Amino acid sequence: MQDQTGKSKPKIVSNADYFAEVQRMLQEGKEVRIRIKGQSMRPFIHDGDTVMLQAYQGQPLPLGSNILAKDKGKFVFHRLVAKRQGQYILAGDGNLVLHEYITEKDIIAIAYMHYPKDKEAAIAIHQRWPRLRGLGWYHIRLLRRILTKFKSLIPKN
Repeated sequence: MQDQTGKSKPKIVSNADYFAEVQRMLQEGKEVRIRIKGQSMRPFIHDGDTVMLQAYQGQPLPLGSNILAKDKGKFVFHRLVAKRQGQYILAGDGNLVLHEYITEKDIIAIAYMHYPKDKEAAIAIHQRWPRLRGLGWYHIRLLRRILTKFKSLIPKN
């Protein structure tokens, strides 16, 4: 769609339609690159960054994997932080408390590349180091919560 100046105007698409198309393309065996929206994956993945997804086909998922899943009717892109009793536990890197509890059937795709919006180089986020770094960040969230609380108590000049 173009405006009177001939420039393309962004088209607004509902999340339901957007992710229906993402799922359709993944089911066709295509890789899909999506833009991340929100702050829940900071400090590693930022609002506006993009990630490349591959369809999940039941393969073993190592802890620390970044996955697209459906939780309670909503799509989430978060890190796999634990597996317990048939449940996959997800958490956003920027979340200090919140978790999602899903089953394997809720997993849609696995991210394997991260394209930061402000850098030229892509990051292979399915590799061991980015996964371990993310898990380490997750496991120090109690310390992060304490530091956040102390920071809020310091008067601002």
